[in-house]
Amino acid sequence: MLNEVTWISREPQVRHAFSLSRIVEAGTVDEWYDLLGVVRVPVDRRTPDKLRDQLRPWALATLAAGGYGFGRYYASYSTLDEDDEPDKAISDEDINWSGSTVLIPVEQSTGA
Repeated sequence: MLNEVTWISREPQVRHAFSLSRIVEAGTVDEWYDLLGVVRVPVDRRTPDKLRDQLRPWALATLAAGGYGFGRYYASYSTLDEDDEPDKAISDEDINWSGSTVLIPVEQSTGA
């Protein structure tokens, strides 16, 4: 008679999340990040990078739905530390937000 053996991984499971922060005092020496929220995201362990392409659409939808005002924001796809805080960034985006849409610098919008 065979006994069924269950193996338990000793490796801690890496957790991933999207996070959004407002950049306060943007562009100054006093710049700092006010963490607005963290959302855990399920990751296919074989292809954890697939979520990179979903970061910007998630951040823009979050800004629009949350009624966030004019300012500079930072979105990140990262691992989480033991306190569920963003840890190692995998991908990130800086977003200049008008309060309803993304602000595009003049040199990008004119094609110059």
